Amino acid sequence: MDLNLGITGPAQSDDLYHFTGRLGERPNDVPQRIREMTPQQRLDAIIAERMLRAFPPFGANVPCVCFSEASPEHLAFLVKERKVEPWGILGRRNSLLSLGGGSVAYVPDQQYQYFKNTGMAHWAVRVGTNSTWMHEREWRIPRQNGEIKLASVSAILIGDANWRPSLVETEEWVNAETGEQCQGPAETPHAQPRQDHPTLWRESAIWIWDDESESVIKHPPGALC
Repeated sequence: MDLNLGITGPAQSDDLYHFTGRLGERPNDVPQRIREMTPQQRLDAIIAERMLRAFPPFGANVPCVCFSEASPEHLAFLVKERKVEPWGILGRRNSLLSLGGGSVAYVPDQQYQYFKNTGMAHWAVRVGTNSTWMHEREWRIPRQNGEIKLASVSAILIGDANWRPSLVETEEWVNAETGEQCQGPAETPHAQPRQDHPTLWRESAIWIWDDESESVIKHPPGALC
């Protein structure tokens, strides 16, 4: 579905980031094993599995995958001032809307309670006393089954130019003794699956956060394989 979203103004962005690391607590429904992973490890799993896992946000009971809308200037603010880790994947407004996602409403307590009473709390963020989330510019994709399979992403964001994802097995075979390609175990007992970078890494643009310039350095698909 191709949606005509009109013009994006200078305070807005078509770039929507699913960050894999940030300061602060995580919702109780996030498993302990995921809580204990580093941002790099979470991103590694996303790239290998081609999957985003959804969990209910604070104050809601519908599993969602969350994104933050960020222009280049706002991304720098999130990383430098809000201590968001520059690791994650990048989507676009059109893609999120086509998956049933959208931006959340930032509302006072009374209106938030209305959202909650109607089972729509996952579409709202409370901005009453002690609320500290307005800087997020948050978007969410609700997923009752708890996951989103990734056919592609707009880009992969990493915070270290030397980082690469874990290698995965491919459908091709190599002779472990010679290193040459072969037809599989039927040809030689030394056959083993060839390993390579995950498809998502090879087919996506890679954006590297650069602390000095407070911006990203963009590489086309396949450049960092």
